[in-house]
Amino acid sequence: MSGSAISSGDRDAMKRISIVVVFLLLFTAAFSKLWGVYSHKFSDTTAEGKWIWANHPMTSNIPVAFFAARDFTLPENRAFAHLKVCGDPEYTVWINGREIAAAQIGPAADLDFYDVSAFVRTGSNRIVIAVRAPQGNGGLLASLDISPELEGWVVTDERWTIYRAWRPDLLVAHPTDLWAESPQVVGQPPIGRWNYLKISETALPKPPATTLPPRDAFEVDAQLPHIRTRQGIAVAIAEPTPATAFDFGFTSGRLRITLDDEATRSRAIKVRFANLREELPSIEWNLRTVVLAPGERVVTTSETHLFRYAMLFGRGARAEVVR
Repeated sequence: MSGSAISSGDRDAMKRISIVVVFLLLFTAAFSKLWGVYSHKFSDTTAEGKWIWANHPMTSNIPVAFFAARDFTLPENRAFAHLKVCGDPEYTVWINGREIAAAQIGPAADLDFYDVSAFVRTGSNRIVIAVRAPQGNGGLLASLDISPELEGWVVTDERWTIYRAWRPDLLVAHPTDLWAESPQVVGQPPIGRWNYLKISETALPKPPATTLPPRDAFEVDAQLPHIRTRQGIAVAIAEPTPATAFDFGFTSGRLRITLDDEATRSRAIKVRFANLREELPSIEWNLRTVVLAPGERVVTTSETHLFRYAMLFGRGARAEVVR
């Protein structure tokens, strides 16, 4: 046998290497195809849209509420106006000064889809999106399509304006005497905990028609849960906290909170809903937190509640129901 002949062991090794190489090539091709399909799909969903946020330290655990705004122009020959938006953890949308929709985002965020064709016009328009975050972190992603060929006519990016304080006139025009800043760009999808968002077609809510004042209001010696570190160990404790309870009778609707004075910084109001009066003084971890921006006095929850009592922790705030 010649010394240059390939042994059977070498042939087996080369065969195994060839199989591995072929497998890697097939895997790479399949992965590239899959990535192309999904990335193209998401690009079609929000075009060049980016997640944006206020210039706020996301790891500070400090509540924040702000308003992101964009002026834009629409052509006459558009087919529709479809808005896709995710404002995590809670958002409210206004178009041309009119409140369009509001939602609180759950653990699995979706991209909410609204047909806003009836609320836009040819020429100049303005969209404002409020985002409220009890822990100070989150993201805002939005895209406006005007035809199957013109997706992402308006998208969230560095061209938006962030207002850290509330003024009613910012809904219709840029107030020249109100401090404004460029947004913090978090990144383009897929990114972070949001990854690829599923589109959720959502009906536009009906505007509130009636307001229900409380039948009674009374003070409660309530308790708020807190985590404290003692000797290096995290301990759950209950801290006595004054609260005001509002009795509406058994009802349903969105809760509107009004402060006696304007907030001078983003302020978080904790709310407890209950059906029995004896539940109010006990400790409850699952509280609804509503964040108001500086300058705001009134905010309404984005979701409908079924309850009798609404208790606000702290002083200087009152409640009513809108439905």
